[in-house]
This record gives sequence, structure tokens and C-alpha cells, in this order.
Amino acid sequence: MSSKYSLITAKQLMDEVSNSDLYPQFLMQLQKDLNRAGIDYDIKSKAPQDLFSEVVYLLIEKLQNAFNEYLNLLYAVDVSEAEIRNLDSEDSVDMAEYATYLILKREWQKVWYRNRG
Repeated sequence: MSSKYSLITAKQLMDEVSNSDLYPQFLMQLQKDLNRAGIDYDIKSKAPQDLFSEVVYLLIEKLQNAFNEYLNLLYAVDVSEAEIRNLDSEDSVDMAEYATYLILKREWQKVWYRNRG
């Protein structure tokens, strides 16, 4: 795992997002970017605590069976390639958890910046 990331960090992010009145917009942004990436998937989790796991499972499936869709999602969300390279694990679960954290963090930034003024 990267020294900058842990599941605690991901939980802190999800706590922040879920305590915001912007959570519905956050879900819409994530769904929009999934669609832009060409991933035919509808987010099922409405509860923030379930969303992280749902995205992890989706990314594990993409890493194993549709790698181009995984890359398209990272591009659509605008996740930094340098950040992806920070992960020092080859394990698909580690990769999916880390990528999920980066994706949700970036989606939250988009929604937060758009609504802060």
C-alpha cells in the first residue's frame, strides 16, 4: 500500500461526503463519469458506507475482465496517473481499493468546488 493511503483515509473521506448535503450531487457526478467512461453500470448503494465497497467490487471486475474500461474511468474522473503509480502493490484488491479512494476523492473535489461559492 502507498504510504499516503489507508482504509482509514478512505473512511474519513466517506464520512465527510456523507455528512454533506452535497451527497446526492456526489452520487450523480460518479454516475455521470461511469457513463462517460462507457461503463454500463447503475450505482445501487444510496448509503455512503456501502458505496465504497460497491465501487471496489466494480473496479475488481474491471481490472480482471475489462481493463480498458478501468482506464477509461480513471481518465473520465481525471485521476492523476502519478497518484495511481504511488501504489506499491500488484494485488487487484489493493489496486481496486486505492483506485476507489482516488476516484471518490476526485469526484468529491469536483462537487465541492462547484458548490462552494
